[in-house]
Amino acid sequence: MQIKEFLGYLEERVPLAQQEDYDNSGVQCGDITQKLRSVLVAIDTTEAVVDEAIERGCNLIVTHHPALFRGVKSITPDYYINRALIKAIKHDIVIYASHTALDNDDEGVNIFWAQKMKLQNIKILAPIDGNPKVGAGVIGDLMRPISITELIEQMKAFQPIVQVALSKPVTEMVRRVAYCGGSGNFLIKRATQEGADIFITGEAKYNDYYDAEGVITLMTIGHYESELLTKELLKEIMSEKKGNFAIYSAESCANPVHYIS
Repeated sequence: MQIKEFLGYLEERVPLAQQEDYDNSGVQCGDITQKLRSVLVAIDTTEAVVDEAIERGCNLIVTHHPALFRGVKSITPDYYINRALIKAIKHDIVIYASHTALDNDDEGVNIFWAQKMKLQNIKILAPIDGNPKVGAGVIGDLMRPISITELIEQMKAFQPIVQVALSKPVTEMVRRVAYCGGSGNFLIKRATQEGADIFITGEAKYNDYYDAEGVITLMTIGHYESELLTKELLKEIMSEKKGNFAIYSAESCANPVHYIS
């Protein structure tokens, strides 16, 4: 099949209309009329990811984060994303990003996380345009109240969490949990309104921890760590489309944040 046929299927499952206004989900570069050979799934577009696609013979890279996000006036090899794009174009590789279109989906990254946590009464935290099936974040209930330490251990079973930061805990035990992968600090107030004991996201600002004190426990686990599940989810979604092609999970994905302990 042509790449555009495959992407058409993906967009039926994860409509681009669901993305946030500021976003640039969709095709980033490349000729989508070429025959699809194989797909590489990654979090970001880096030279290492493009090199892996070339080595594996993939002519489609599906990432979470868009390569083209801010305004671009020139593409020269003095910037890491530009170098990756130049290499991809030279090797006839199409790059496609799912980003907030997938984040906001009713089977998206946040819902996927909630299912991994075996939450009950799962629902979108901040629906878009009154549609309860589409929107940012997720909220649900654990099967029983647990300590924050136990909650972290449950997350570590399927997320590569290295460090955790949190505001002063409001309660020792938590049951109602809100979550948003990436930078979800804009949802803290919404999580509070929905009665969450704890709000978990990838990253937040310094003052957000002050704002949460005495109201809700804010926990951050790292942007990359909070969204790594995207690779697994995208591979699951795309594997449902039958065809003569392979789907690989990028081994070259790497967290740009390094920790010293």
